[in-house]
Amino acid sequence: MKARQNGSWRLGRRPSAAILAGTLSVLAGLAVTAAEAGRYRVAGGIAAAGDGTASGGGYRLQYVVGTGTAGVGNAANRRVEHGWRLETPAPLRYRYRLEPGWNLCGAPGVSDASIATVFRGAAGAPIKVGGIQYLAADGSLVTPAEADPLLAREAFWVFSYWGGLGEPFYALDAPLPDDGSRWQDALRPGWNFHSPPYVVSVPSPGAASRILSVWRWDPAEAAYVPMLPLQLLEPLQGYWIFVAPSPAP
Repeated sequence: MKARQNGSWRLGRRPSAAILAGTLSVLAGLAVTAAEAGRYRVAGGIAAAGDGTASGGGYRLQYVVGTGTAGVGNAANRRVEHGWRLETPAPLRYRYRLEPGWNLCGAPGVSDASIATVFRGAAGAPIKVGGIQYLAADGSLVTPAEADPLLAREAFWVFSYWGGLGEPFYALDAPLPDDGSRWQDALRPGWNFHSPPYVVSVPSPGAASRILSVWRWDPAEAAYVPMLPLQLLEPLQGYWIFVAPSPAP
């Protein structure tokens, strides 16, 4: 190799064919490796290591969730087709974000924390003013104790001066969309002050439903807003839902 000239190095001779061949071989190997990784294809036998990992055949699985891997494989040549399998559904955590003014809220299930804890901000100060208010059967408003939990699927009013984010909580025995429950079964003929346990849609006209009207509360406008067919109703939000009487037998 000759001395450096004009700020660069000059090679004294051309690279040999062997060097070029070796370079091309390395590049080809990298291309094959990248292609295999892009398809997530792994080959070899799976052997549990007993510490949350499994290895074999040139690969290693770490942080195994559950008792095994999900996917298709055979004894001679395992091939992982897709992700992990959870043995039981992970419980959902919920958290209120209040807007300034009146908020119409609800809980999908009985909260595992008290009302005071659920509506406590990051600095430890409450994000609401006063108590929450449920609607009693006679149409009056009822304020529960701060040490009480939130009731399941009952809408309630809560007021906040500045809004804010509350503490996370779990909803005990909250129905899930795939557990066979029908959220509309909890509704009675007439007006219902209700909060759905999971995301549902307003039934479209002609559907096998007795729901005729749904209204939500807009804190920014301080006004009720009608919900149109196929719009989504969300947990943690409260709604006025009108249900037609059952047909006479």
